[in-house]
Amino acid sequence: MSMIRIEEVGGKSLERAEKLLAGFPGGVDKAVKSAMSRALSHLRTNSAKEIRKKYAISTAAIRAEENIRTRYTYTPGSGISGYVLFSGHRIPLYRYNGASPVQPIKDKSRWVKVPVKGEESWQHPNLPAYGHQFNSTSPVRFKDAFVARMSNGHVGIFERTGGMTDKGSEEIAEKMGSSVPTMLGNEEVQQALVEGTMKKFEERLAHEVDVILAGLR
Repeated sequence: MSMIRIEEVGGKSLERAEKLLAGFPGGVDKAVKSAMSRALSHLRTNSAKEIRKKYAISTAAIRAEENIRTRYTYTPGSGISGYVLFSGHRIPLYRYNGASPVQPIKDKSRWVKVPVKGEESWQHPNLPAYGHQFNSTSPVRFKDAFVARMSNGHVGIFERTGGMTDKGSEEIAEKMGSSVPTMLGNEEVQQALVEGTMKKFEERLAHEVDVILAGLR
């Protein structure tokens, strides 16, 4: 997990909202809730952008493994504070850009003997797999890894562990990349996200106040 704390949000924008909406019952709460919702949406979008500056991965692949929980409190006269909690599993290396082959492909120029259900069988091996995580690197070839499709339809980069399954077949394990919390663990990244979120909140709060004053909400 990775947590981003958001402290003392609002500043002068919040003071302005409290003064201008003093005569509107529930007006400040309504404005704060709407503005915070937009700010957190902004944070989610930018978290993917920050990750992609360093990691060779698509936004869709990030979102598939990303779980974001948010919580904030607003106390009149004291301000707003909250946190954003990022959690999620490690992302399969196959989902990073540059992984190849795109689909499992047999090397029909070769035959290898592999154990299948306790008996040896001659088969064409899968082509070696390539993959990487960072934009600063190129995909590398993994000597004993290959792209394979599992019985449940899942496609990934797998490598032989050297062990055997209970059914007498070669044991394989999927190669994984980093999780979203790990990718967002950098202090500079977190600081950039917090500052951007606070700025967006203040902008949206001013807008929401104007909307309420105009009787449009």
